[in-house]
Amino acid sequence: MTVATDMLVQALREVREAEAALADRFRAHIAVTPAGEYREILERRMGDARGHVYLLDERLNSLNPRGLVQTVAGNVLRFTGQAARLSLETARAVPNALWGRGTATEQQMLRNTQDEYAVTAFGVAICRAAERISEKAEDGISSVLLRSIRRDGEETLEEIGNSLEQHAEAAVVASGSPAIGGAARAVREWSRWLRESAERMPGADRLRGTPDGALMSEAELPISDYRRLCAGMILDRLPQLPQTDLATVGAYERSHAARPAVLGRIADLLGPEPWPGYDGMHEDEIRKRLGDASERVARRVLDYERRHQARSTILMACEGVPA
Repeated sequence: MTVATDMLVQALREVREAEAALADRFRAHIAVTPAGEYREILERRMGDARGHVYLLDERLNSLNPRGLVQTVAGNVLRFTGQAARLSLETARAVPNALWGRGTATEQQMLRNTQDEYAVTAFGVAICRAAERISEKAEDGISSVLLRSIRRDGEETLEEIGNSLEQHAEAAVVASGSPAIGGAARAVREWSRWLRESAERMPGADRLRGTPDGALMSEAELPISDYRRLCAGMILDRLPQLPQTDLATVGAYERSHAARPAVLGRIADLLGPEPWPGYDGMHEDEIRKRLGDASERVARRVLDYERRHQARSTILMACEGVPA
């Protein structure tokens, strides 16, 4: 096995353990989630994660000869133990995550939802790094598999992210507070907490930032002459970037200069798009879609657009959507 293939075997094992932890998390939350659309999402995504584990086991069996290459065995074993503790450690990091019997309250549902988002984001980060390693190893089969797993994870983030607002509003209503508008603020606070939690998760820097940064040249970055720009100039350009490019710049920055101002701004900008493909749409396409959008979707677009490009025509279109 080549060095690149050695790294790929390790990366595939890490993705496998993350998917197994994700399936366990969904299973635990399904037990306390009332019947309905969101429970169906969790059940479907638990099935996806279990299917990913099976496919990864098959791929590892085809790649891995008798035993694991000694040069990577120690690292894999260390991470396997870490991944096995992922569910418990993440639950401790999330305030009052619910584990047990019975039906969850609205507040507990909100906390479980943000917990699911954080663990899924961690899995996507690991998979993105593994996908890049598979490309460098020129392993087309693994690349296709990892790309499929990553896309499933990104779709899961989109579904769970959209549900965060609903659960926040339901939690506010259940609390008896008249300030329903505060639900939107609560969602933003939860989203910020989630992004910061993802940065603190065990192995996140190593698995998400370092591999991408180590394998990427400055010429591949979405911001030209990146190393020649001061932090202020980079900060001005960040809101114009789509989510994938923000993650790329964040990985490069974290493994190089690691300037707190740049990393902090990227963390603020990272988050689910209002709908899949939003970042790649032209301004006129977004305005046209808003013409048939619900108030809930318009509020998501308004919040996202204000934090990113703040295009006046889109902001005005959002404000024109009837309540």
